[in-house]
Amino acid sequence: MRKTTLFVLIMMIPFICKAQNPVSNQKMTADSITPAFFQLGEVKITTFRKSVIKDRISQAAMETYNKTEVGRALNLLTGVNLTASGPRNESMVSIRGFDLRAVPVYMDGIPVYVPYDGYVHLARFTTFDLSAIDVSRGFSSLLYGPNSLGGAINLISKKPSGKIEYSGALGMINTNGSRGDLNIGSNLGKYYFQTGYSYLHRNSYRMASGFHARPNEDAGERDNSFRTDQRISFKAGWIPNERHEYVLGYCYQKGEKGTPVYVGDDQLNPLLAKPRFWQWPVWDKETYYFLSDTKLNDTDYIRSRIYYDTFKNTLNSYDDASYTTQTKPYAFQSLYDDYTYGGNVTFGAAPTSFLV
Repeated sequence: MRKTTLFVLIMMIPFICKAQNPVSNQKMTADSITPAFFQLGEVKITTFRKSVIKDRISQAAMETYNKTEVGRALNLLTGVNLTASGPRNESMVSIRGFDLRAVPVYMDGIPVYVPYDGYVHLARFTTFDLSAIDVSRGFSSLLYGPNSLGGAINLISKKPSGKIEYSGALGMINTNGSRGDLNIGSNLGKYYFQTGYSYLHRNSYRMASGFHARPNEDAGERDNSFRTDQRISFKAGWIPNERHEYVLGYCYQKGEKGTPVYVGDDQLNPLLAKPRFWQWPVWDKETYYFLSDTKLNDTDYIRSRIYYDTFKNTLNSYDDASYTTQTKPYAFQSLYDDYTYGGNVTFGAAPTSFLV
């Protein structure tokens, strides 16, 4: 078990930081047609000098370009490069040369932690229950906390605006996979809720037609390239009056995948002589959180984020491509069962409130 505690009290002054409608990348669909997003999940970081570059990928853009994973959605933006990094073949991005250890990922302003090395596997996060993705490049707000040297990525969930809202889809992926999602929300004025379920599955992907069979790969369908991701989210909010908003949220995602064996012919690559037969039967993450916004008057406010997050991960290394036995010296099972908890409280006030 690992435990991380974070509690921050920050005073922000609106004449230094003020709200601004982030401008979408030119590739994106205009934000004017984007449904109302969850404002408590947003972190506003612009200044009078406008030195902070912030892009927003709208829900409409993700649907238009059929971006079902966060990593592929981020690749729509200039200056953001999608990579498949490391022996785990995980989906990551770099922003202006900074990797995810210097560009943390957040969900509604809550940090997404992967304890063992800090790299968040973005393919595990689907876009079906998101209203927008904010990307801050360069200088980032102190509200994001530490490790945001290269910027920050904030996934903003949906918030209903009508009495009953629902959306969903079913589909096939390249004839060898499937996807499905359902989102239901209701806003009754003082109360609202939003819930969603998504499913993304692929048995394998096809090799190029000119590829010939090699050791550990018989061509046709790429061996050990399966993946399955499921996600459940729920959020309930209470707005007793125009000055107060309180939200309880819950997210659970369950993933599993295989990593294809190296089948190249690079003699300098150690994986040629010592291939890795790896599978991840468990990549599970569960998060509980509380958000609040209390306006003390027309200019002063107190906002808070409190969370508890668990992460379970299992890596199985097998003897060979049958993926059944673990008897050889290089075969092993790696288990992680970690949790983090923390929060922050922010007090904001206009300069005139101190002069009264």
